[in-house]
Amino acid sequence: MSFKRFKFLFRQRLGEYPLLFFGFMRFAGNSRRRAIMVSSDTEFVVEGFPRSGNTFAVAAFLLAQQRPVKISHHLHVPAQIIYAARLNIPTLVLIRKPDEAILSMVIREPWITIQDALYLYCRFYDKILLYSSNYVVGAFEEIVNNFGNVTRRVNERFGVEFVPFEHTQSNLEQCFRLIEEMDKEDRSQSSVTETTVARPSPERDNLKKQLAERLQEKKMRVKLERAYDVYQKFLETSGINAP
Repeated sequence: MSFKRFKFLFRQRLGEYPLLFFGFMRFAGNSRRRAIMVSSDTEFVVEGFPRSGNTFAVAAFLLAQQRPVKISHHLHVPAQIIYAARLNIPTLVLIRKPDEAILSMVIREPWITIQDALYLYCRFYDKILLYSSNYVVGAFEEIVNNFGNVTRRVNERFGVEFVPFEHTQSNLEQCFRLIEEMDKEDRSQSSVTETTVARPSPERDNLKKQLAERLQEKKMRVKLERAYDVYQKFLETSGINAP
């Protein structure tokens, strides 16, 4: 097992336990990650399994607001959601069809296996299901096509007044520009990386088609079916119809 894979898997399992995870992050996490951890002054939490619309949701939300909002996001661990539930912080949990999220994830993080990703997907949503009354759920398709409606559900559920994002062409172009800047900052590079940037990418679509055959292998099909069971149960518990 490579060190990158071990480190990632260790962090994800630790992320199921708020006390351990936040203690570890305060000790070993970098300043950028510590800044996006849930804390008592967090105003809004956006979390989900990787490649489930997280970056689009964060970028669209921030662009729509008329004031700075302290937002926690992009750690991709249940601890963020569990701790936010305890503090009663408005929280949006994102979910995407497992095959789509998993293929995109292993393209972005090539040291993670498809089997790893299927396992982590199920763990993530199983761990937060008990807290379903403490967050609003946004399915990927609604996030990228009607995020304003998702924000309105957050406002209604938590009694807040966040400004909904309007899906105009101008706003989408501005959102994608911000997403590209976020990718460059995350990768510490001067140009966008097509395998990681969180906006539509023909290059990434071609790679997904090549990897999709792996999901049809017998041992993977069983795990994918389990992930789809988790996906369906999560949406049903949240009162959302599967896209």
